[in-house]
Amino acid sequence: MDRVHELIKHCRGEEDKETFGQIRELLKTEEGLFCVSLRITGNFYMGTENGRAAAFVFTSRDYADDFVKELKWIGLEAKTLEIHPSQRIAFFSDLYRSGFEAVVVDKTKDESMAMSLFSVIEKPADPDMVVNPDLMRAAAWFYQGLGMHRAVEAMQDRMCAELYKGRYLAPIADPRRTTKPLLTDGRGGKFFPVFTDWVEFGKFDRKRRFQGTPLRFRDLKKYLADADGIVLNPFGFGLRLDTEKLERIEKENMKLKIVK
Repeated sequence: MDRVHELIKHCRGEEDKETFGQIRELLKTEEGLFCVSLRITGNFYMGTENGRAAAFVFTSRDYADDFVKELKWIGLEAKTLEIHPSQRIAFFSDLYRSGFEAVVVDKTKDESMAMSLFSVIEKPADPDMVVNPDLMRAAAWFYQGLGMHRAVEAMQDRMCAELYKGRYLAPIADPRRTTKPLLTDGRGGKFFPVFTDWVEFGKFDRKRRFQGTPLRFRDLKKYLADADGIVLNPFGFGLRLDTEKLERIEKENMKLKIVK
């Protein structure tokens, strides 16, 4: 990625079409691209760039490791991940479903460059695809805020509003199976897993034992007959909601809908 770093020094942004095009292609193909993953969200660190949710990528492992140390100082446990060329398209697509809108290369260094995520990939346009980038973005801000002890009520309200608007996937077992796909917490509580998209669903169902059925927020309570609650993205931010919380979110957002 040395070539990318050198090109950034001389690039005047997206208006420098030739140099920008070279950088964009190298980001997809060149060895040595790194990012940072957070433990609290189970996803990539979300920063900001000109008001947009931004993914920080680095042209050196040392750059990424330095940023991991900075995050530790503010209360966020993180690790460096290398994104190999064969993983790049999946990586940039994953940024979209995770709520990112921009990519910043070497953010913490003297020479850095920001670009729209959709200058690297095309924005998916399938209206039937179960994906919740707005919810994932709101959840990232909230959980990162929790980790830094800076979460505020407005962050929680935004996440709850996006929860209410979301479309989800529930795992449905083969009818011949008698067991339900419940997860147990450390205190013996049983939770029905629900997912914001097929990537999160795949983290749970690696052996492809279940079918995913789409559902709305109002349908989630149907899955609580044998459970203490639902857990949204158990291998991601792992938000647990019992019947009381589900009803509270529904009531508050129905109230806002009526007012509007």
